[in-house]
Amino acid sequence: MRRIVTDENYIVLARKYRPKKFSDIIGQNEVCSVIEGAIKLKRVAHAFLFSGTRGVGKTTIARILAKTLNCESLDGNTLNPCEKCSNCISIQKESNIDVIEIDAASRTGVADVREIIENINYKPVNAKKKVFIIDEVHMLSKAAFNALLKTLEEPPLDVVFIFATTETEKVPITILSRCQKFVLRRVDFNKISEHLVNISEKEGFTLDLESANLISVCSEGSLRDALSILENVLAKNKPIDIDLVRQTIGLSDHSQCLDLFEFIFKGKVVEAMNKFQSLYENGISTDELAKLLMTYSYNLATLKSGVKNSNDFLDSKTNERLKKISEIYEMDFITRFWELMQKYLNELSDTFDEKQCFEMTIIRICYVSLIPTPFEVLKKTSTVKTEVSIDEKKKNDFKDNENTDRAQTNHHRSSNDNLALKKKIVEPNLSSNDHTNDLEKFSNIVQLIEDNSEMLIAYHLRHSFRLVSFTEFIGDKPVSNVELESVSANEESKNILWKASKLLTNLTKKRWVLSITNKKGLQSLTEFSESKYKDRINEIKKEQTIKKILDIIPHSEVVSIEKIVKENKETKDG
Repeated sequence: MRRIVTDENYIVLARKYRPKKFSDIIGQNEVCSVIEGAIKLKRVAHAFLFSGTRGVGKTTIARILAKTLNCESLDGNTLNPCEKCSNCISIQKESNIDVIEIDAASRTGVADVREIIENINYKPVNAKKKVFIIDEVHMLSKAAFNALLKTLEEPPLDVVFIFATTETEKVPITILSRCQKFVLRRVDFNKISEHLVNISEKEGFTLDLESANLISVCSEGSLRDALSILENVLAKNKPIDIDLVRQTIGLSDHSQCLDLFEFIFKGKVVEAMNKFQSLYENGISTDELAKLLMTYSYNLATLKSGVKNSNDFLDSKTNERLKKISEIYEMDFITRFWELMQKYLNELSDTFDEKQCFEMTIIRICYVSLIPTPFEVLKKTSTVKTEVSIDEKKKNDFKDNENTDRAQTNHHRSSNDNLALKKKIVEPNLSSNDHTNDLEKFSNIVQLIEDNSEMLIAYHLRHSFRLVSFTEFIGDKPVSNVELESVSANEESKNILWKASKLLTNLTKKRWVLSITNKKGLQSLTEFSESKYKDRINEIKKEQTIKKILDIIPHSEVVSIEKIVKENKETKDG
């Protein structure tokens, strides 16, 4: 049954159902109990400061406190104002001359504070206490705070200051230290939902718990915001259900958003982009969509970890789908998804196009989803290692059998044939390694120069010369000749080689001659190091485990090799 409101002097729900006593306050029991205790014991402070987010009851508690302090027929047991005396009625109507409410957002200057200070000198006209309620006190200027400071420290006995603020950090510490501070929490979602259902019944509407939960979560703990949303829902004058609430708030259907969520998780870029385009055209904002997707990932994380979900406002169908998704994906990817969405929200203020930024985030996450988690890589590579070890065992068994057969066959061969075969196997192919050996020797002498702090000479030898030949003569007067091709033939190159020859002669106690020749050189040491490094990378790529990892991770490459040096435990402890 729905009742149509026809009163022209309609009062909005937030004002109509504003609490009139401490026991009516929703979700701030701790704050109210402390204030009631102080009133009972007659230990009321001269200045209070209520802080907290919007719509949690700061101004409402301030007004109830003012009413309680000035009620002519206060119930000593319950501390509930009588609501009948002239003070209660006038304070409720905001017309009491001794309860002065000031909006600091519009009255920020010194002149406004001086007006308060002058007013303090006069006794209350009708009330017991003169109460100054200053809302959004953090908006006062620095000069205004300084003007208020002395009065706040030693006000008259019949004056009480009550400050309310959403940003405590902007209030000077000198003001904070002179007040009794109370931090008001966000109102619990369940309490908001229960309150919304009760108000809907009083207004002649039926609000189901699922719809109430959605409103309470969207209000982010602000009871006033929740009542404003409910006001909009009731104004549609239709039977209330979850779809109507979602439409009023501007949220898309969970099934559509979950489709997008699953497409992203599966790495289906095209489908994800098409679904996002559809949602965007239906009016959902990118930041709201990002927050909703993060809520899904939060729910997945709580399901995976077994932690109690403190923010469960999703319907049963959505929770069922999320439960199935949680069984497929690992926690690593769920947390990566959260981080990338959070990164998008952080970048939102700096981006030139929210839609493009969100689309790029979708593409980024889709490609990240194709990369296996470390757990998956280890799982698959451990299988590869087992397969490789089995293959190696088979090869070794085959080699053992082959060697046995070969030994039996060779037993009948002549000794000359056996000797020829041994020579063929043992003798190295020196011609293929001569150049590499020479480059290794050249690299060693350059390293010797570098170790003796001649960095400039070593640098030139590595980069500006190509080795042609490296010859060593051993005898009574040993000498080593190193012929080099200079990349830039000039006097400086000759000077470098002369210095290097002299330095090596002194270090090794034998003669060294490093000279420039017109012959074509092999490689510079830099080129030699690079080619060795590339060869090593190519060798690594051929290893079975690495090959399998490259197959598992799309578009992956071996780009560098780093040697892990194990610390000596004794040295570390010592």
